[in-house]
Amino acid sequence: SGYRKPFNLSPSMPVSTSQWSKSSWRKLPAKHQPIYHDINDLKRVRATLSGLPGLVSFAEVAALRSKLRQVYEGKCFYLQGGHCAETFQHCNKESIQPMLDVMNAMNKVITEYTDLPVITLGRMAGQYAKPRSSPTEVIDGVTMESYKGDIMNGKEADVKGRIPDPNRMIQGYFRSAACLNFIRSSTKTTNRVTGEMLQQVRMILGSGEIRSGFNPGLGFGDEFKIKHFNETPREIQEEKSSLKPGENFFISHEGLLMEYEDSMTRDEISSEDDGEKKFYNASTHMLWIGHRTRGLEDAHVEYFRGLYNPIGVKVGPGTTAETLVKLVNRLNPKNEAGKVILITRFGADKVQKDLPPLVRAVHEQGLKVIWVCDPMHGNTIKVNGYKTRDFTNIVKEILNTINVHKIIGSRFNGLHLEMCGEDVTECIGGPERLTAKDLSRCFTSACDPRLNFQQSLAVAYAVGAALKKGEKTSFKLMNLPQKSSVQYGSLPGLTKPVSKLIFGALFLDKVGEPLKLLDSIWNKGVNAFDTAAIYGSPEGECERILGKWIKSRNVNTDQLVIITKGGCSGAESKWAPRTSRVHILQDIEGSLKRLGVSTIDVYLLHRDDPSIPVSEIVETMNFLIDNNKILSWGVSNWSLDRFKAAVDYAKSRGLSAPVVDSTQASLAKPAGPVWPGTTHMNPEREEFYTSKKGDVSVFAWETLAKGFMCGKWTQEDVANVDDKPYRERTLIKAYCTDTNFKRRQRAEVLAKNKGVALHCVALAYLLHLSCDMFVLVGTSKLKHFDSNLGMFDCTLSKEECAWLSDGGELHAC
Repeated sequence: SGYRKPFNLSPSMPVSTSQWSKSSWRKLPAKHQPIYHDINDLKRVRATLSGLPGLVSFAEVAALRSKLRQVYEGKCFYLQGGHCAETFQHCNKESIQPMLDVMNAMNKVITEYTDLPVITLGRMAGQYAKPRSSPTEVIDGVTMESYKGDIMNGKEADVKGRIPDPNRMIQGYFRSAACLNFIRSSTKTTNRVTGEMLQQVRMILGSGEIRSGFNPGLGFGDEFKIKHFNETPREIQEEKSSLKPGENFFISHEGLLMEYEDSMTRDEISSEDDGEKKFYNASTHMLWIGHRTRGLEDAHVEYFRGLYNPIGVKVGPGTTAETLVKLVNRLNPKNEAGKVILITRFGADKVQKDLPPLVRAVHEQGLKVIWVCDPMHGNTIKVNGYKTRDFTNIVKEILNTINVHKIIGSRFNGLHLEMCGEDVTECIGGPERLTAKDLSRCFTSACDPRLNFQQSLAVAYAVGAALKKGEKTSFKLMNLPQKSSVQYGSLPGLTKPVSKLIFGALFLDKVGEPLKLLDSIWNKGVNAFDTAAIYGSPEGECERILGKWIKSRNVNTDQLVIITKGGCSGAESKWAPRTSRVHILQDIEGSLKRLGVSTIDVYLLHRDDPSIPVSEIVETMNFLIDNNKILSWGVSNWSLDRFKAAVDYAKSRGLSAPVVDSTQASLAKPAGPVWPGTTHMNPEREEFYTSKKGDVSVFAWETLAKGFMCGKWTQEDVANVDDKPYRERTLIKAYCTDTNFKRRQRAEVLAKNKGVALHCVALAYLLHLSCDMFVLVGTSKLKHFDSNLGMFDCTLSKEECAWLSDGGELHAC
């Protein structure tokens, strides 16, 4: 569904025809690799590693592949976690055992809620390499190589120690062997969960911002317990571990350092495939390719495509659906379930926009992948000099990701976390409500911040609750009809089409059954809905109704165009402008909350304050675009000079300019501004809009002159205008001019000749202007709105449009 171009690519279509070999990767560029100064030393290390026994067996890798097939089928849950970067120094019981403890506790929670066994992969026994954004860094005025993980160089700020040393690969091998040996021999874990800890977990997950992400009705009171912890111990005690290495617990690491991975490659004759030789990486059960090294023509993808090991791929911002489909095909040409794990990492506020196209593309191509959420990397921020992550955003990304999969009908398979079982203070928030002041208290990570024991446990509760057994696992999307008479246009900044007829929701709160009205309008093919922060009583009620409709109907937001307006006070303040940076940011947050979305497609500033420089306004709107709060922006009721100034300022600095001007426009041209502080179409504006066609569109309001172009009001109403209420008196004075009565008469003639309604001719006139025109129509009755669709069946010539506006002779009639 939706408006997507199909890929010229199917799962059976070969993506790469070149022959694979253990060394074929060497012909391609390998990113984020160290430069070793002594080549002979490197060769000696490679020979040594190649002769050492593998750390894992082919049978264990095959067992993991089998378990992952069950994950793909929804029979198991996938949990992957561990340190951002392991260090040689912490290869000891004091560091390893707490990791096993917390994973054991998380497994119990998730299984109790979902009724699924958990397949656990530790980022352990080999997670010693890290890609860095810069090859060098400056410390105390001295330039040295960046720390790239213990397997490449030293962490200490020492120029000599930062020089990559190939001998560290041998150290990495033996440290990995020691860690793995401890894991294999560990049969007990420590139950550190207490009643007080569970109460803190309940409180943080029951707090407003996090709780709102769960399905309605899900409680976090007394029912928020699991039987494993109902009788929580007062003191820490040991218990039998549920983690069984080689059965439900495996190791993994990012396959970054190619010389090490190459040296640890082994082959085995597979009895299951007619004696075919299989190559596998014997340093670990599962490897993943990082977001920075997954180029289709890069060395890492070339090496990994030939391995029997399951392969993970980090998928983040900038990933296109077409590239992802090609990448999955290259790594898994036989389309085997359990081979490829897609680990998504977008950030809490971006995932709902960026993930759906990728999920749909993979699904439509029939690719068998496991979908896993990494809620860590897209939510990294810097506070007081520390890299950290906010627990709330971590949980939000998980819940938003689960929701994306539920909506599309795909399966959310698991989690990938940077975490530890120790009481570190590296991520803010969580059950202990850590703040920025706590970061310095216990920040021991060698690189990025990790969740501590309580935060990790709380994540398990959040995921378990969101996937609670018995809950619906998918919700049908409400899509646009495949066929419709509605015409569509486009707007800069939006990749989806916009219906030329826009529903104006000014009086939506006055409708008896507003959701049914919205259903009907959507089902006619209209996908654009215009509202404002001040619409409704109380103010904002129209946004709330629209948001309720989007959520309750599960409207396909890939097709929906949300238009709303801010920057304007309500009637009590006489519609005073609010266009300072502070006011704009306040208004957008209010609209996002009422609409229940993370991004607004088109955001308009409802009024203008000439005392605010256009530079401040333009830069504020671009800040909102950069932070994915809005996709495009425009104005309403601005003077043409101010609009031009905003466009010029944006263009001169390479910023996103306003792409919409919402003004009054109708075949019935008003005698002047209809309402105080509003604007209307005139020849100067029309000429400017036409010259900017493709860059600027017009959203026209009061397109039927408040009913005048439907036959409302006569000369008798004009004669008795002073007896009318203020609002009607104002409209009659604006629209009921002699010139407009003649325009209406001419429109009636054309309507009769063409067999359409009067108002359809009036709306069609606007669509036939030379500029990019979209017409807003509001109504409280469906039959009235449906009648407007006749505008798309009414074709007007240039001569007819000129005659409607200015009169004269019309030979075509």
